[in-house]
Amino acid sequence: MASLTVPELRKVSGGFNPDRGNWVHRGLDLSKPTEITREEIDGFRGHYATQFGLPLDGLDWWLDQNPEVLKRYRLYCSLTLRVEPAVMGGGTLAFYMLMGYVTGARYVMHSFLNDGLSRAQANEMIAIAFVHAGPRGMQTIAEAMEGLEFPEEPEVPAKFPEGWAPDIDAFRSGLDFSTVDFGADEKAKLYDWYLRTIGEIPPYVRFMAEHRPRLLKTHRARIENMLYVLPKQVWPTALLYYHVMSRTAEGIRENVLLCKAWGVSKSDTLDVIGNALVYGQMEAATMVQREAGDIFDGWEG
Repeated sequence: MASLTVPELRKVSGGFNPDRGNWVHRGLDLSKPTEITREEIDGFRGHYATQFGLPLDGLDWWLDQNPEVLKRYRLYCSLTLRVEPAVMGGGTLAFYMLMGYVTGARYVMHSFLNDGLSRAQANEMIAIAFVHAGPRGMQTIAEAMEGLEFPEEPEVPAKFPEGWAPDIDAFRSGLDFSTVDFGADEKAKLYDWYLRTIGEIPPYVRFMAEHRPRLLKTHRARIENMLYVLPKQVWPTALLYYHVMSRTAEGIRENVLLCKAWGVSKSDTLDVIGNALVYGQMEAATMVQREAGDIFDGWEG
């Protein structure tokens, strides 16, 4: 099937809100899980061709075998998405890159292209993912990006949640990156950054500061000099998404705290977690409760 135009894409994929009587998502009427029409099938396939650049054969397989399984899956997934669409963290990218899933990585990047990310913003999204995906992930993204070009200045810029904005200074701890040596006063500066920003010092920071301070400092050099054009809030939402997807409990608490400290709403933070549960599933939700349940309990809004 030919791909949809962007307005047509928004028609079949946007506005999903069962509370307001709209059960159509990505072309599927999710209020009727045991039924499917040719129009729904065409709408679903057209959505993937437009937003992601090519069909997803694995999901299309259910259209022929058992559409009910697909519809109940999409209902589960759709309830984790913002009612008002906006670019969030993109944590799926690191997961797909690390897994070597070229098609998935291309899906994510093609979606970013449709969302209006500039070339510089797209590169920073990849840079965030590179932190965990490493060389294997970069080989994946190199293949996935073949023939995919982002504009320097998109006609319609990407929309981020209200209040999200670039702020490279928010990352800065006062470390001197002209040398890899960890100066006598730099541990205090770094500890102070964490205490001021999230109210506590993550265990890895204490461990690395004592035993491998150069590695900690060069890690900070990366994250303190990465997001010049993306909103600062993209960092914790992307990492939270990745850690929940990959069921890495140790990365959850710090990034929930950063989301809260940097103005990500409680609802958006929960949507990030919920969307990541598509892979992490309920086992990861247990991790979130153990690692960060106390943060959500006292979080208004």
